[in-house]
Parts: sequence; C-alpha cells; structure tokens
Amino acid sequence: MSDGKIKGAEDLEKYREELLAGNEALRKDIDGLEADNFATLKQIKELEIQLLQKNKTIKELSSSLHEEKKRLVRFVTEESNLKSELDLLEIEKGRIITVYNGMSQECGDNISSLNNTILKIDFIKGEIDTLKGKVRMMEEEADEKLIELGSLEEKFSWASKSFHELYASMKDMEKEIKIKYYAKE
Repeated sequence: MSDGKIKGAEDLEKYREELLAGNEALRKDIDGLEADNFATLKQIKELEIQLLQKNKTIKELSSSLHEEKKRLVRFVTEESNLKSELDLLEIEKGRIITVYNGMSQECGDNISSLNNTILKIDFIKGEIDTLKGKVRMMEEEADEKLIELGSLEEKFSWASKSFHELYASMKDMEKEIKIKYYAKE
C-alpha cells in the first residue's frame, strides 16, 4: 500500500504541477487577454474621440448646409422673380411687336395715301404750269392785242376764277391730307 500511496503522491505531485502549469498558462492567457482588452479599450476611446470629432464635423457641416440652403433659397427666389419678370417682358415684347406691326401697316397705308396725294399734287402742278403758260401766252397776246381788252378781261377773269378754283381745290386737298394724316395717328 505504501507503493499505492507513493504512486498516489507522485500522481498528485504530477497533477499539482500540471495544474500549476495550466494555471500559469491561464495567467498568461489572462494577461494576454487583459493586454488585448486594454488595447481594445484604447481603440474604443480613440474611436469615441473620432466619433465626437465626426459628430462635431457633422454639426458644423449641418450648420454650413443650413446656411447654404438659406443662401440658395434667396437665389432660387431671385431666379423665380427674374423668370416671372422675363415672362412679363416677353408678353410686353409680344404686345409691342403687335402694336409695331399695326403701326407699320398703318404707316404703309399712309405712305401709299401720301404717294397718291403727291401724284395729285404733281398733276395739279402740271395744271398750274399749263395755266401759267396760258397766262404768259395771254399776257403776250395782251401786249399785242390791246385792242381786244374786253376779251382779255374775260380771259383774266377766267384765269383768276381757275386759280381761285385751283387754290380752293388745293386747300380742300390740304385739309383732306391733314385729316387723313391726323386720323391715322
């Protein structure tokens, strides 16, 4: 039995050494895990600091974004106002073009009417020149024919009457031209 006890004591000693070796291995594992835990905690603290910095940056960017949105709203409002003003100007431009086209047509009509009037005036000038020529001829004949004074008076009377009629006709035409011109304005 003593052999059994020795063997048991040896086993116990062996078991104790194994436990001490296992305990030492566990201690090393615990020290490693504590070192890893410390490193992990250090990493967590660094990440928390980074998170705080990123949150601060996000707040700054959010504030900056808010300010930019305010500024952009002003520009969008200004753009909208400018677009509205541009639309109004386009409408006004269309109205002005319509008025211009109407006035252009009216001016064309007035020019045509003035051309007709000028042709009539040129015709009347020709008539006046013809009458002047006739008057000159009559004056020459009057110098030659003092004897026919009565006949000459009648011719002068006719010429005077023609000039008065012509003058009245020109006055009437002048009135018609003025009426047409001012009526079209």
